[in-house]
Amino acid sequence: MRETPYYSYVVGELPEGCKFCVKGAKLVLFTTGVCPRDCYYCPLSPWRRGDVVYANERPIKGYDDVLEEVKLMNALGAGITGGDPLARLERTVEYIKLLKENFGGKFHIHLYTTGVLATKDVLEKLYDAGLDEIRFHPDLFTRNSKLFKREIGNMKNAKDFDWDFGGEVPAIPGQEDRIKWYAEFLDKMGAKFLNINELEFSETNLRLLSEKGFKPISDESSAIKGSLNLGLQILEWGEKNTSLNYHLCTAKLKDAVQLRNRLKRTAKNVAKPYQRITEDGTLRFGIAEYENIRELYEFLIEEVKVPEEFLYINAEKNRIEMSEEVAIELAEAIEGNVRFFIVEEYPTWDMLEVERIPLP
Repeated sequence: MRETPYYSYVVGELPEGCKFCVKGAKLVLFTTGVCPRDCYYCPLSPWRRGDVVYANERPIKGYDDVLEEVKLMNALGAGITGGDPLARLERTVEYIKLLKENFGGKFHIHLYTTGVLATKDVLEKLYDAGLDEIRFHPDLFTRNSKLFKREIGNMKNAKDFDWDFGGEVPAIPGQEDRIKWYAEFLDKMGAKFLNINELEFSETNLRLLSEKGFKPISDESSAIKGSLNLGLQILEWGEKNTSLNYHLCTAKLKDAVQLRNRLKRTAKNVAKPYQRITEDGTLRFGIAEYENIRELYEFLIEEVKVPEEFLYINAEKNRIEMSEEVAIELAEAIEGNVRFFIVEEYPTWDMLEVERIPLP
């Protein structure tokens, strides 16, 4: 077992999908929030618990939206997730074909599924569409016997196709024996890997996980106490007792590496001339807010003599945007009800604001 440069741990080698993911080079394609299971630890946000489609943060209305998102981040592959993408099989298959046709065979696509719906016919459709890697997350922890038997039965068909297949489960404290059983099952099947994710609190699973006695590792973290240690124990055991590759994906990897690298890739393509790309991949720039931004814009151009190319009207957010330097200079020179700020935003579709500093 060794620690990676991405704050995660690995036995053997990283799954191919993870190699792209840690570089921030994977589009996250969410093909539906519909799922045949209802796991108590599911972190899915309320607005995605339905039949919706997203590419990264962008709600998708058509194929062009997906293609644009791939281009904006220079994606080298896609991870298809949900819900369970197989709950909307035809849609998922069409997206796999779309991505392969537009970006070529080397565009790596992996998919997560519960396995409930992964019959041999379904797997064949995914394989024929061009899927490179499939990851199964069976009902290990609540053990609905009917669903579990179906999932395990379906998984046995995955070895009949020439792709990488394996498992991916959260490290739930107290569930060591079940995860080890699953690792042994995958090994006997000829699977390539088992990914283990550090369990985290989310808005939707907080109550149920708290009721079960789980606690965060600190006030500043959403990671659950004991999850990382369990993951490390599984990797140590797996290295000695199975031939699988293992990857322990930590909360820190997701926050400090994966997301950050994806933001940096996107920022290079979307940053406007007045926006500075930070080390975290956010966009930093100045803004001016006023009751009537058109009136303010004309005042700055005609009276203050600011060159037009220094200012950009963002009608959607009702503000004027500019470089940090211009904002600082104008804030010192202009009196009245105009409000100036330095802001940082994600370079994503939703342009999430992560910091706002008022200028005097």
